[in-house]
Parts: sequence; C-alpha cells; structure tokens
Amino acid sequence: MITQFIQALSGLGMFLFGMLYMELALKEAAGRRFKTWVKNSTSSTIKSLMTGTLATALLQSSSVVTLMTLSFVSASLITLYSGIGIIFGANVGTTLTSWIVATLGFKVKIEAFALPMIGAGGLLLLFAPDHKKITIVAKVFVGFGLLFLGLEFMKSAIESLTSLIDLEKLSHLPLIAFIGIGFFLTALIQSSSAATAIVLSALYVHILSFEQSAAMVIGTNIGTTVTAMLGAMGGIPDKKRVALAHFIFNLITAVAAFLILAPLTQFMMGFQGLKHDPVIALALFHTIFNILGVVLLLPFISLMAKQLSQLFVHVEPEPTRYIHLVDPQFSETALVALRDEVNNLFVKTMKYALLVANIKPNDVFVKKLGLKEAVELNQEQIEFNHKIAYNTIKEIEIKIMEFVSALNQQDLLEDERKSLETLLASVRESVYAAKMLKDIKNDMNEFSESSSSTIHSIYDAIRRNLLYAIMIYINYMEEVWSIEKCLEKFSKSEEENKRIMKEASLSISHKGINEKKVVSLLNTNRSVFIATQALLEASRSVSLHFPLED
Repeated sequence: MITQFIQALSGLGMFLFGMLYMELALKEAAGRRFKTWVKNSTSSTIKSLMTGTLATALLQSSSVVTLMTLSFVSASLITLYSGIGIIFGANVGTTLTSWIVATLGFKVKIEAFALPMIGAGGLLLLFAPDHKKITIVAKVFVGFGLLFLGLEFMKSAIESLTSLIDLEKLSHLPLIAFIGIGFFLTALIQSSSAATAIVLSALYVHILSFEQSAAMVIGTNIGTTVTAMLGAMGGIPDKKRVALAHFIFNLITAVAAFLILAPLTQFMMGFQGLKHDPVIALALFHTIFNILGVVLLLPFISLMAKQLSQLFVHVEPEPTRYIHLVDPQFSETALVALRDEVNNLFVKTMKYALLVANIKPNDVFVKKLGLKEAVELNQEQIEFNHKIAYNTIKEIEIKIMEFVSALNQQDLLEDERKSLETLLASVRESVYAAKMLKDIKNDMNEFSESSSSTIHSIYDAIRRNLLYAIMIYINYMEEVWSIEKCLEKFSKSEEENKRIMKEASLSISHKGINEKKVVSLLNTNRSVFIATQALLEASRSVSLHFPLED
C-alpha cells in the first residue's frame, strides 16, 4: 500500500514538473509577439473567446492565460469585458489536455515516445545551449516526456491499488460526493490537468465508473478556480474581479453539467465506440460541458463585467494611478503602466510647480491660457500645504521604486532595461524639481505681497519663465512640438534666466531693496531654473513607446 502510494505521488510530482517545465518553455517561446497577438485579438466577444481557447491550447495552461489576461486588464490594454471572454475561452482550451492524455497516455506505449523525447531533449540542452529556438524545443521535449512518464507511474500505481480498494463502498457514495473529491483534489495539487489525469487513470483501471469519473471532473473544474482565488487575495481589484468571473463561470458550468450528467451519460454510452472507450468518452464529456457553459453565459458577459466592476473598489485611495493595478510579473504590461505612472508623476510635478508659483494649474492645463494672461490673472496667493503635496510626490516615488524593484526580478530584454533606466531617470528628475520648488514657496509668497514694484516685477518674470518652460513640456507631451523644437524653445528660457539675474542684481541700487531681498530673488530664480532643467530631462520618458501598444 505504502509503495503504491509513494509511486503514485512520485508520478504526480513528475507529471506536474513536466507540465510546468513545458509551460515555461512555451511561455518563453511565445514571447512578446504572442502577447501582442492576445492583446490585439479581443475586439469582439467571439474573438476574445477564440483567443482564450487558442492561447490555452498552445500554452497548455489556463492559469498562465488567466494571469496574462489579468495583467492586460489591469494595464487597461484590454477591457474587463474582453478579459472575461478570454477566461471563458481558456476553460474550453484547457480541455485539450484531457484529449492529449486520453489519446496518447492510454493508447500508446509510454516508453515508446516519452523516454526518447526526454533523451533527445536532454542531449539538445547539453550540446546546443546557446541556440534559443533549439533550447526551447528541447525543453518542450523534456517536459512532454516527463509529463507522460509521470502519468505512466500514476496509472501503474493506481492499477496496483485496485486490489486494495473496496469498490463496493465507492458505489454507495452519491455523485455529489465525487464532485467534492474532485474539487479538493484539484485544490490540493493546484492543477486541474493533473487531477483530470488521475481521474482518467482511475477510470481506465475501473476503480471509478464513468458517472463517478464525470462527477470528479466537474469537481476539478470548480477546484481549478482556487488557484486564482488564492492568488487574488490581497491583490488589486481587477485581479479579484477576474478570479471571481472565473469562479462564477466554473460554478454555473458545474451545476449545469451535474444536472445533465445522467441523461448525457446515457446518450454517450449509446454509442458503441464511446461505451468501449470510457477514457475518450470522459474527455469528450469534459469538452461538452465547458462548451455548454460558454453557450449559457456568453450572452451575459456584458452584464457580468458591469456588476464585477462595482466590486472590490479601493476604500483608501492609492497615491499611484497605474502601477498598483498591474502585476510586475508581466513585464510588457508592467512597463506600459510604469511609463504612464512616471508621466503622471511628471504632470503632478508641473502642477506642483505652478501652485508654488501661485498659478492655478487648471488655467494652464484645461483653459489653455496664454503666458501673459495666465500670470496677470493669477496675482493672489494660492493657499495649499506645499509640504503635504511634496510628500505625496515622494510617496509616488517610493511606490514606483518598489514596483521597479519587483520588475527587475523579471527576465527583461535589453531594450526593456534601457527603457527602465530612462523611466528611473525621469522619476529622479521630477522629484528633484519638486524638492527645489518646495524650498522656495515661502519666498514666493513674500514676493507676491511685496509693496515694491521692482520686486513684484522680478517675481512675475520668474513666474513667466517657469510657465514658459512648462508650456514647452505640455506641447511636447501633446506631440505638438518635437524634442528638437522644445530644446530650441528652452534656450530662450535660459536667456530669460540670465536677464532676470541681471535685473535682480541691479535692483540693489533701487531705494528700499536691500541685499537680503536681492539674494532671495536670485536664489529663487536659480531654484526655479534648476527645476525647469530637471523637468526638461524628466520629459524624455514621455516619448517612450512599447511594442505591446502597436
């Protein structure tokens, strides 16, 4: 008994390892183009459904496709509506594993192809480690071979256990009990494919009847949602929504399958080919009830997406706008979200600069007032806690650095690492600009209240120069001006900075302007110009574009 149990566990471990190894190889082979295809193939419900089915069939893992879909939804690259469609398709695609196991695992002598595949894959990995395509093929060979070798161990162990199990006791259990067994088995080993392989093995050696096996497969379909539900705990809202959509689909599908189990079994067993080949019949049943679930729920995807979007709303607002919605495990979508977050920080810093200069950001970003008009209409002090606002910018910086740290753990391409460096440089420059501006807010307020027309004139000149630079960056962000034109325009800001310095230095001879005030004017002007230079460098992240967006 113990020997057979150890053999069964060893076979299960080998099956899971083979599946994981093959999954990783296929995921590596899929690369950026595959993910771009998934993103671009969701313009309609049918396309989303077919994409989920094909992607899962190719990757041999509904979990990977589910997580990939989650990543795309979180990064706003596809809608939740399209994401649910892909999840539905993934449930149909995952039934291909049952067909592979049922046809090859029980019809062909395992040693005839599993061992040669492992051997060939091992030799290729040994002698061609530098050829990426050959290495991927070799890994698929090894994973595929180990998967079926593990299946053979499980099948042999379960066959040996038949003499030790009292089949009479099993026959008295209600079918719903087998659904529970299938659920807990899948939840325990975290793989519906492995659980289905165990059920197929038990059916093959006649430990289970067809109806009992079918009930267990229904249970595995519910059990596979546990992986997603556990992964969603404490996660982002969209992660929880996708996991819940997965659970709702599988639960309703399971209920429908259980209700038609008896008549469908009777119908299928009416065919001689299926009656004498229950393993194939079970694979067919698995596919039929998943397709049935799609047919039942496909018309309600829009309603489901609408209802789910109202759940799991953040109670406490996050300081970030994009990156907290995305899993850094998926580098392509993570980089898009990071770029958007860095640009959001850049815009926040520009708005912070305007508030420090007592100019309403709305007048510039929304009303699009001109340079002279914006300064003339904003002569009053703007009361806001500049320290709290600066701390918010720092919080965003910290969140970005945490996200980048997690992203750096992924296997990034060379161009992705270069983009990451550009984004980090932009973050540093934006925060540096904010720091320079934070320290001059009190001086700006003093200048705005000064009774000296000279001080007020220089104060307005400093504000105009700051606003001029920000308008350059806005035109660059909105793709009105090229980077070359922006640099050309910024040179005028440099000239104006020198003019202000000269005017402030000469003002010492004016009556009522003491040296201390002049030094404050010079330091304020210097801080503003350094901040605009930092923002110019920070703006370089705006033009970053990633292949996934094509």
